[in-house]
Amino acid sequence: MRRAVWMMVSALLLLVAAGLASIAIPALVPPARAQSAQALYTLNCWGCHSSRAQGIPGTVPRLAHSMGCFPRIPEGRAYLVQVPGVANSPLDDGETAIVLNWMLLTFSRAELPMDFRPYTAAEVKRYRAHRLASVIDTRRALGEKLAARRCAIAAMNR
Repeated sequence: MRRAVWMMVSALLLLVAAGLASIAIPALVPPARAQSAQALYTLNCWGCHSSRAQGIPGTVPRLAHSMGCFPRIPEGRAYLVQVPGVANSPLDDGETAIVLNWMLLTFSRAELPMDFRPYTAAEVKRYRAHRLASVIDTRRALGEKLAARRCAIAAMNR
């Protein structure tokens, strides 16, 4: 619990610092949307998934050494875009594709299929148009399919 609070406070401080910097010297500080994939992850995902994609036990699933399994099947590839944190993100489709690709290559490269294709903005837009009826049920079903392919995803731990 203490770690979760610390992570949320740290993320909030980063956001406040970024906001103050852009107010103090607007000509020198580009907006968050012009940042690198890692910076976009830090500003938009890090608060829940942590700096090393470990998640928050009992609340947010671990992505490290797990999320790379999802692109092995078409519905798993769609799922990574359709989870609420991604589907409702303030990032545009291109930024979302950039961050997803960076996350997969950074946190779960070994689990990616050999024929992995990076996400595109058009693909993100197409997947975002469809909302998941139940994140937990969808994840459970995908987990069973992926386990049959010998790729285990992190549990939701709920």
